[in-house]
Amino acid sequence: MGGFLAFLLARATGLDVFVFVQAGYLLLGLAGLTIVLAGARRELAGNPDRARYMLLFLAALPLGLAGARLIPIAQDAWLAGRLTWGLVATGGLVFYGGALTFLGALALGCRLARLSPWPLLDAVCRHAPLGHAFGRLGCFFGGCCFGAVTAGPTGVRFPAGSPAFLQHKAEGLLPPGAVASLPVHPSQLYEAVADLALFGCLMALSRRPGGLPPGRATTLYLLGYAVLRFLLEFCRGDSIRGLYGGFSTSQYIAAAVAAGALLVLLRRKHPAQ
Repeated sequence: MGGFLAFLLARATGLDVFVFVQAGYLLLGLAGLTIVLAGARRELAGNPDRARYMLLFLAALPLGLAGARLIPIAQDAWLAGRLTWGLVATGGLVFYGGALTFLGALALGCRLARLSPWPLLDAVCRHAPLGHAFGRLGCFFGGCCFGAVTAGPTGVRFPAGSPAFLQHKAEGLLPPGAVASLPVHPSQLYEAVADLALFGCLMALSRRPGGLPPGRATTLYLLGYAVLRFLLEFCRGDSIRGLYGGFSTSQYIAAAVAAGALLVLLRRKHPAQ
């Protein structure tokens, strides 16, 4: 759908179709980030340190962006056998690397500023799934993070020049003259729906009488997203994300994050005697 809309806009304006594809991808990603910022700011409305927390949020954004580049750089360097400036300067982003780096930067910044990290981290993590859902809509519009080939009713085709089309063409899966990829799972939309469900669960738990103790929303978000990401990766088809031993890079990260979150929950439920 995103590619079709971009095609219509390109025909109407005479601009290259991928100008609109990338613009849609960028705008939806920025919309998601704005949602997280606005949600956290609203939750901290009664906190006397809100201004300092918001400054820390903005200061951590460049670090999160750098973290999102770490995994692609490491994978490309591993495949190339060396690290070059070209590998550092070009390539994609990985949400997990950016999210964990961003949250770690927030926690460190709060410690350095002698602030409790939990008001900010909990507020951010409660709204992160909602913002991420918009980000995944951007992925769908841009055609990245596409799913595995499917003959099911949910299959979608991406236009010529899209990442799915280029991968299928390189793998020899498309006939000569093809103008679209093979039908693939709309994995971006699957994750957007799962993110919305996770957002609803976190908000419902937070609004119960008594709410959640400090740090619990952060832990539940990390656990919940790790589980859904691990499962949804089985629907992905983009080889660029890296597969090792039958599992993707994000699945290994998700398994480690889930184990850590579960350990934290169990330790809080059964404190040392």
